[in-house]
Amino acid sequence: MFKRTWLFGPVLVGMLFQAGSARAGEAIEVRFGSGSKGGGFDAMVRALAEAVRGEGRVTVVPETTKGSCENVHKLLSGELDVALVQYDVAAEAYKAGQADAGAGGGATPKGGWMCKLSPEEADKAELQVVAAVTDAAVHVLVRRPVRLDDFTDIGREALFMGKDGSGSYETAKVILGAAGHTAESLPLFMGSAQEALVAMSRREVLTMLRTTELGHAEIRDVLASGLATLNPLPEAVLNRLIDGYPYYRICPIETGTYPGLEFSLPTVCVSSVVLMATPRERLADEAFLADRRLAVEAMIHGLRKLERDEQYAGLGVNVEWRGFAEREPIPLHPVAEIHETSERRTAWLQAGASAAALGLALYLIRRALRRRRVPGAGLESQLSNPLVPFAAFACVVTLSTFIVWSLEHDSNARLRTLNDSFWEMNTFATGNFTTDTLKTPTARLVGAAATILGLGLLAWFTATLTNIFAQEQTRLWRRLKHHLVVLNFREDMLPLIRLLRSPGPTRTRALHVVVSDALPRRVRLQLARVKALTIHHSNPEVPEDLAGLRLPRAARVIVLGDGDAGGEGYDPLRIARAVHQACARDPVGGGQRARTLGVAATSVEIARTAPALPVTLVETSDAEREEVFSPFAGWLVPVDCQALAHRWLVMACRDRAFAELFNRVVAFADDNAEVYTAPAPTWLIGQPWRKVRRALLEVQGRGGAVPLGLYRAADPGGKVPAGGSSHAELRRRLIVNPRPDEAVAPGDLIVALCEDEADLVRIVAESRKTAPAPG
Repeated sequence: MFKRTWLFGPVLVGMLFQAGSARAGEAIEVRFGSGSKGGGFDAMVRALAEAVRGEGRVTVVPETTKGSCENVHKLLSGELDVALVQYDVAAEAYKAGQADAGAGGGATPKGGWMCKLSPEEADKAELQVVAAVTDAAVHVLVRRPVRLDDFTDIGREALFMGKDGSGSYETAKVILGAAGHTAESLPLFMGSAQEALVAMSRREVLTMLRTTELGHAEIRDVLASGLATLNPLPEAVLNRLIDGYPYYRICPIETGTYPGLEFSLPTVCVSSVVLMATPRERLADEAFLADRRLAVEAMIHGLRKLERDEQYAGLGVNVEWRGFAEREPIPLHPVAEIHETSERRTAWLQAGASAAALGLALYLIRRALRRRRVPGAGLESQLSNPLVPFAAFACVVTLSTFIVWSLEHDSNARLRTLNDSFWEMNTFATGNFTTDTLKTPTARLVGAAATILGLGLLAWFTATLTNIFAQEQTRLWRRLKHHLVVLNFREDMLPLIRLLRSPGPTRTRALHVVVSDALPRRVRLQLARVKALTIHHSNPEVPEDLAGLRLPRAARVIVLGDGDAGGEGYDPLRIARAVHQACARDPVGGGQRARTLGVAATSVEIARTAPALPVTLVETSDAEREEVFSPFAGWLVPVDCQALAHRWLVMACRDRAFAELFNRVVAFADDNAEVYTAPAPTWLIGQPWRKVRRALLEVQGRGGAVPLGLYRAADPGGKVPAGGSSHAELRRRLIVNPRPDEAVAPGDLIVALCEDEADLVRIVAESRKTAPAPG
């Protein structure tokens, strides 16, 4: 009798529905199935009916039911037009309708085991999704203090799964099936949820499986009472659920969702959808379908109102067209597809506008940097910067994190959150991945790309760091204060470099040499073997190429010409101009406030605006006019470097100690050094000049002292010889660079280069500590 009623009932109801369908200009009444009275579904449908009221000719009539299963049966029989249904129940009903119902009793159903649907019943109507509106998560409540690591022992005591016919009950059956159990084989508690809680307090119920929205008040009260705790779904159960039933998606119950929840718990979520059924015999009725489209449009507007309006915030409505399950077999209603396409187009336009704005901003920044000629903004310098591959690696990991998470967070138990996806993609990018981490082909492709790019960027990052820490000519180890700079170095000046690196008190002073492309490779190899010397391959006439040398901090800058190049190479005066402009742009030297000079700037303007300029020795010849250098006398000194180098070499060959003197004079830190004299103390009388000089050099004063020689005393009688005041007598008594074995006589004066006379007197007095013992 029951089966016969189900066979004839849909026909009668379909006839009534056809007879009472809305014609043009008449009201369109939508019978909307909700759920049990006072439940969440019932409250949502009643709020929707209120929101739709006034939307043209459409009226929503709520009808209470027992849950998702009864809603599906009534939709297929034609008793309801639209209903709220859990998506897993709706998907199984849709699959049942795909079976060949006309093949007789031997037809193999493709679905419908939920809610006891047959292919014949499911084939009577076409199901379409209007929208997904809410999410519900499976809550595993276990009586304290028990914790279930797996579900093998879940049936040792009574289990509550919900009311038979509800979506929660059907979902619980799927979970038990994934754990290897069936509902018929377990002791079930068949009362209500409140009765199950009372039974749990009497230790008669161990576990409750409830599918409700996150943060449900009843779950919060149970956890707050201390009666039960939330148990995570085992990973094996999660994987079997997703692999076998793609209507669910993996989601966590986050920390803070319930009081006392300190850890994120993995579980599965299922959406509730607004499901519409169209009887198959009315699929060709254009008037009927037009009324349905108007009804769907009105319901979508009402759902959007429930989503946006604050007075309905407690319902938790969140309208979604796609992405609410791993796979969505039920098609969208055509009106919903139009809304989805419109929203997708709007999102693409917004993303395109954002990308265009970002590209325009980057273009303007690049243009501003090129106009200002910021040092280090070129491509070559950026490629040697370790921050570039590091930033690129971070971008690869971040982008792959979001892509993989969006692809698999609904179907992969290992990627429940963005944090999980980040650490997995970080593992992939460093080459330490496992083959079973990702499931979908697209996610695996993204993971492979992240691995290839990540390893390449890490190799680049390692190479730049190796270049920084392993080479001597790197900025990390450059001492860019009181250093020496030689611009436009050429081969015949190699003895000058060797002289600067000779043993002496300042032999460890940093030396920076800028070489041209025309310098032979063998000379570069010889320079590379010099200690504390940095080689720069740049154009000395370009201020930007000199910015990294920190010229305002240099003790001396030596500008060399091209020798016998015939004027085809770099010009010393142009290099000097580049030194001035580099100092004006150097923020370390304080020149960033200096006015930028144009090409036609006069010498007076250059001298007036010179900021923190170092003492610069420019190689010149006798043909250069003195008037060219007179405006720059404060910092530019013309010298004949080749002649001086030859003369220095000759003097160094005669006395090796001259290298110390030269090193001290060239690299002297202060510009106010002068020549002073001090009486030789008793402990230096009779000592050879070699030991006297060494004793004075070992005393460190404010700026140090450079011994130059001796000023001999008068004759033994104490009288000044005849003509003692003449120039010849002065030359006879003043001995510059004495012989190493020249002894200091009583009354001799020590001649030295230092900052002031008081400093020299102090250094001479303190030389007693370092003076050699008499005899």
